[in-house]
Amino acid sequence: MPFVIDIDPVAFNLLGIPVRWYGLILVGAAAVAIWLAQREGRRRGIGPHVVSDAVVWVAVAALVGGRLLYVIQNELGTLAEHPTHILMVWMGGLSFYGGLIGTLLALVVFARRRGLPLLAVFDVAAPAAAIGQAIGHLGCLIGGDSYGVATDLPWAVIYRNADAMAPQGIPLHPTQAYEAILLGFLFVGLWVGRRRLGRLGDGSVAAAYLLGLAVVRFGLFFLRDEPAVLFGLKTAQLLGLGIAVLAIGLFVAARRARDSSISLSLEASRP
Repeated sequence: MPFVIDIDPVAFNLLGIPVRWYGLILVGAAAVAIWLAQREGRRRGIGPHVVSDAVVWVAVAALVGGRLLYVIQNELGTLAEHPTHILMVWMGGLSFYGGLIGTLLALVVFARRRGLPLLAVFDVAAPAAAIGQAIGHLGCLIGGDSYGVATDLPWAVIYRNADAMAPQGIPLHPTQAYEAILLGFLFVGLWVGRRRLGRLGDGSVAAAYLLGLAVVRFGLFFLRDEPAVLFGLKTAQLLGLGIAVLAIGLFVAARRARDSSISLSLEASRP
């Protein structure tokens, strides 16, 4: 029997401003992610205050990148008539991959400005990103965002609240729950195996995260009700293929950096 979700997406109002469950869960997800990043950063010699500074860069870049790509994909017509619409996040949405690209660019700039090893910075951020995204998708499940196609499977979800973003009264694939679970497994794999992956060179943890993320989202978007744009694939799937290529390139870069470091160490040890 399908699970019924009849929860108001708005948890409460604060001074007349609606506070949504998604926002509350997102704050909790960010807190967990920051704590883990600080813990891993400390292990790698990157202080908690540096991680906190990086969080500000990432938050701004993710918002800008997510909004920009969403508007390009979905609202170019509206933007042509009303250019300020790009600033109205509350009237539209955010693109996950846009936020991811913005985050990666922000980390590149931040690492260079602070003189930090870029690949190590990526590795610190990767497990934190995975668990943060996993928790955040629970907010999507409550609000009906990122819903799946109709299904008759017994674990389908039916939305009954009129303010939910998903269609009402139709059994749907709980793709939000699927993604939360799969990204949770990805986090566990990265966290438990981060030292072993680290032996492959700095950047390997981040590469594994990006590759796992691309695989998860590529598969799940077959269950999302969105139009195909090329070769029967949806926009997010095509972007996922690009992320997978980036992950492979990052693996190669990590391996080369490790081999170069080993070579330098051997030369330095020679009499």
